[in-house]
Amino acid sequence: FFAAFIDPEYRLSAKKRADSIIEKVKSEAAKSGGKIAVCKSFADYEKNTDKICAFLSLEGGEAIQTLADLLDLYEQGVRMATLTWNFSNHLAGGVSEQETGLSDFGAKVIAEMNKIGMILDVSHLNDKSFYDVAEVCKKPFIASHSNSRSVCKNMRNLTDDQFLRIKESGGRVGINLYPKFLSDSEGAGISDIIKHIEHFLSLGGEDIIGIGADFDGVECLPCKITGVCDMDRLFDEMLRLGYKEELVNKISYTNMERFLQENL
Repeated sequence: FFAAFIDPEYRLSAKKRADSIIEKVKSEAAKSGGKIAVCKSFADYEKNTDKICAFLSLEGGEAIQTLADLLDLYEQGVRMATLTWNFSNHLAGGVSEQETGLSDFGAKVIAEMNKIGMILDVSHLNDKSFYDVAEVCKKPFIASHSNSRSVCKNMRNLTDDQFLRIKESGGRVGINLYPKFLSDSEGAGISDIIKHIEHFLSLGGEDIIGIGADFDGVECLPCKITGVCDMDRLFDEMLRLGYKEELVNKISYTNMERFLQENL
């Protein structure tokens, strides 16, 4: 998933900013010599398994001022969206403050997302908005890049109850590789990533955990992880520790793949 992130500096021209990022992804795909395919459905993904399959997402609901904006983003290929980044907006409350919940218009946006088949991403919501969303969303929803708050107390992470609500919805949770979301101490390594996986597994998450690395959204990464090229180090370590290959495959890709098959 390639996120059109709406930095707060673009809040007054958010839709224009989203449009330009989406166009950039498409132009890069066109220049890739067939190495990248922009996908809108699981069928597109199946047809392009020999390529980098780029699904488009939106990070920051400021780009959705009207339902027409939402429909236009869908037509451009956006298939997943967060309602907020860290700050609150007209749709919901961001994690940087805890008072604001889901707005009436935010609920209408969710209803339309459910109708057209756009995945709702609850990463970056505050707790109040999370539970408001869980009440009104009629389709499985996802926390694409959020860890366990029981393991690391950062408010961007999920409580055990929130994880279970996502599980009950049929959704997914992507493990974020940002060190500040992995460990309460300075820095992080592969063992810290595994601690979050292990905790979610203890909550019955075998079929819903995936990887939501946040590679294009962080300024530092865990020790020995420099990018997607190093992800085998995580999976090899899990195998070394005795995790079954089937479980490692679920976490590395098949859980997310099955979610796309069922929802796109």
